Amino acid sequence: MGFEEHNSVRLEVRLSLESKNGIPDIVIAGLAHARDVEIGEVSPLASVSVRCSAMNLKHLSAALIHVMYTLDFQLALAEMAVGAPIKA
Repeated sequence: MGFEEHNSVRLEVRLSLESKNGIPDIVIAGLAHARDVEIGEVSPLASVSVRCSAMNLKHLSAALIHVMYTLDFQLALAEMAVGAPIKA
């Protein structure tokens, strides 16, 4: 909730299972949507996909925090590109 409030977005998290060489892996996709639109109506403001094994992330909470930090970085880059006020 803090992430959504600070960035004025709605956060969507998708979990999926994939298999690589017979080894199961969790893939987490995080998407930041504008607050005033329904998820799926328009493209997200930022998105990231994390393969837990590739990042050596052993706990779901660590993976979610990594996803949010990466989304926050992408949102900051977009703000700087259009000259929006920086939210610190």
